Formats: sequence, C-alpha cells, structure tokens
Amino acid sequence: MIDDDDRTVMSDVPGWEEPEAGRLPVLIVLRGAQLGRRYLMNEKRFALGRRENVATLVIPGDPKISSKHCEIEHDAARDCWVVRDAGSTNGTRLNGRMVDLADLAEGDKLLLGDTVLKFSFHDEVESEFHHEVDRLMNIDELTGLVVLRVFRERFHEGFASCSRTRRPLALLMMDLDGLKKINDTHGHQAGALTISGVGYMLGELVGTRGMIARFGGDEFMAAFPGLDSQAAVAAGEQIRAALAAQKFAFGEVLLRPTISIGVAAMPEDATTPERLIRVADEALYRAKAAGRDRVST
Repeated sequence: MIDDDDRTVMSDVPGWEEPEAGRLPVLIVLRGAQLGRRYLMNEKRFALGRRENVATLVIPGDPKISSKHCEIEHDAARDCWVVRDAGSTNGTRLNGRMVDLADLAEGDKLLLGDTVLKFSFHDEVESEFHHEVDRLMNIDELTGLVVLRVFRERFHEGFASCSRTRRPLALLMMDLDGLKKINDTHGHQAGALTISGVGYMLGELVGTRGMIARFGGDEFMAAFPGLDSQAAVAAGEQIRAALAAQKFAFGEVLLRPTISIGVAAMPEDATTPERLIRVADEALYRAKAAGRDRVST
C-alpha cells in the first residue's frame, strides 16, 4: 500500500514560461570595475559610455572608455541586435575583432577599453533569479540600504560628476547615540532592532535626494549631490529631529535612540572624496564631544 504522502504531485510551476518566451537582452560585466553587474536592455536603442550626460548606459571606472563609446540597437527589419562604434578613442572590439558595425549573437563579448561585456538573453525566470542574487549581494539585510561597496562606487561617481559640472556635494557621517546602553539594558536583539528601524527610516528620509549606507555597526553615511554645506546642515537637522521624535517598540519597551551628525561639503571643505570623508568624520567627532544628538560642521 502506498501512503498518500509518498506520492509525487504534478502541478504547474507558478510564473513559469517557456525559455524562448519574453527573453530580454542583457549586458553582463565579465571584467571591469563593476564585475557581475547586469545592464537590462529594455529599450530599442542604447548608447554606452563613461559620461552620464551622453550615455544611456554609464560604465564607470574605466578611463579608456569614451564619453560615448558605442551604440547598441534593435534592427526591427531583421529582428536582431547590432553594435555600432560611436567614434570612440580606443575602438570597440567584438570577440577580439575591431568593429564599426556588427550583429550581436548570444554569448558575444564586447571589449570597451579594459571592460568586457557579455551580450546575452534572460527569460523571466532567469531575470528573477539574477534580481534576487543582486539583492543579496547589494542590499544590507538588516537595514534595507545598499551595502558599503555599492555606496562607495556611487559616491565616487557622484563626486566626479559634481566636480566636472561644478556642483556642490555634501557628505553626512552619522552615529547612533546610546546603542551600547540599549544593548546592555535590553540585549543585542533590541540593539539590532534599533539599527534596523533607524536604517529603514534614514532610507526614507534621504529618498531620491541622495544615497545612504550603513558603514559600521551603528554608523551611517549619506551623500547629497547638489547640496552645499548650509543646505546639508538643514538636511542633517531634519534627520536628527525626525529620529529624536521616533520611538521603536521592543516588546513593551520603547527605545528612543538619537543620532549625532557630522557635515562636510565639496568644494568648500575638500576637493577629493577621501578628504571629504575625513572632514565629515572630524565633524561627527565634534558633534559627539559637544553632547551628542546634534549636527556639527
């Protein structure tokens, strides 16, 4: 006699489509500053290059790539994708061969500067898989913010862009006040809940105005392209006040952390990313030394 629990149940797989249905072209970085990154090509024409003002898909970190290096577009008449060099300084290579115009096929490798991109297709299931892998690699599970590696890449890109366009850029270094007391009094689970709640709250407060990440246990940093020192202090004060008014429930206990913030901006405080981080960190130290729960420059 066969027990019902031992039988294999046949059923449809939710979300499954045949591999050829809805396949989307992608470019995958095989070698370069953003190894493993995927560029989903969900439009009919793209310009690849190093400068965001002329390129649809920006590939940072490779000085040998031209501002606008090449174009990839869909040829509707032949239902295929083609690559066209855009007069780049170092040329566009396809599978090791210099090309001006060429058809693209599954698995082809493009060489732009020192960066190698693989042209491929993903169906819906593959796209979901890679999306989840990207999330695991790039998002801090505790706070929902991007991991420090991603923040650094975006911060350096933003700094270079602001320097080039003569726009200011502000950096806020932030440190929670009293987390040790929360850990000692209520346990590390309460401390983790506090960091998580603050992280999600900071992400909402920063929003699309800037970029933010957790870079230590209870430390955060945020960058705001376009904000000078005065505007950054105002943004910092908004964050400080919002957190001071927030309570996080841990069982029947209400946790009330505060935050100290150090502010620095380019070009008035620094002309390099490393110097800007150092100046903002020194400002954070002054905020802590002056009594915490405050914004300092």
